[in-house]
Amino acid sequence: MSSLHNFVIAIGISLLVSTAVLLVILQPLKRVLALLCQSGEALPFWRSFTIVMLYAVPLFFSALWTSFGEDVIQIVRTALIASLFGTIGGLAIIGFKVATVKPR
Repeated sequence: MSSLHNFVIAIGISLLVSTAVLLVILQPLKRVLALLCQSGEALPFWRSFTIVMLYAVPLFFSALWTSFGEDVIQIVRTALIASLFGTIGGLAIIGFKVATVKPR
């Protein structure tokens, strides 16, 4: 396979991981952000920001760590590990921030 195909596979894996995580946490996240945001004006920003970050961080790590000269199985493995690492890191940062903010 060409490097372009391998890159598309890595991006696809990252997007699938991010989408799966967001499908699970989006409704609870909306409720938590609604409790934490004093005005309703901040809520759409923080919700959008969180969604973008939960897509961008895994995509960054997947694009950074995936070596595109390898076979497909190794590319899938590396992209999955990188995406999960980025997802867990992003969720940890969001969770820490939400846990330390006092509701108003």
